[in-house]
Amino acid sequence: MKIEKIILSFFAVLVGLIAAGVAFYFYQMTKVLPAQKTQLSVLTPTKQPSPTPNNGNILTIDSPKNEAVSDKKTLAVAGKTSPNATLIVSTEDDDQVVKPAGNGDFSVTTTIPDGTSILQIKAIFADGTEKTVTQTITYSTADF
Repeated sequence: MKIEKIILSFFAVLVGLIAAGVAFYFYQMTKVLPAQKTQLSVLTPTKQPSPTPNNGNILTIDSPKNEAVSDKKTLAVAGKTSPNATLIVSTEDDDQVVKPAGNGDFSVTTTIPDGTSILQIKAIFADGTEKTVTQTITYSTADF
């Protein structure tokens, strides 16, 4: 008796869902969509925003490469930036302020701690803007 009630309940729910689905289908088919208004509009060209000039504010790092592994604790950091920029080269052990050469080239030697560390090079330009390059450097004497 109990199993028959369960089967009958399941069948009733199934029939109800089918009936609701059919009713919804017919309801959707009888809906009338409003006619779309076609309006002729004149397109005017919009002015595209011009890119912000960087005034030559560049910062590229030539060495070391990101995720480099070094077997020396001293590391030569070299790259190119604007000649009027001030550079701050930071590791976990050391911070150094560097002025680039007249052509924008710079080179500085810094020390890195054992293991993996973050090397951050920040350029502060004459107009007050800043660019930062962050690299991961690993000191290891293990042979690979």
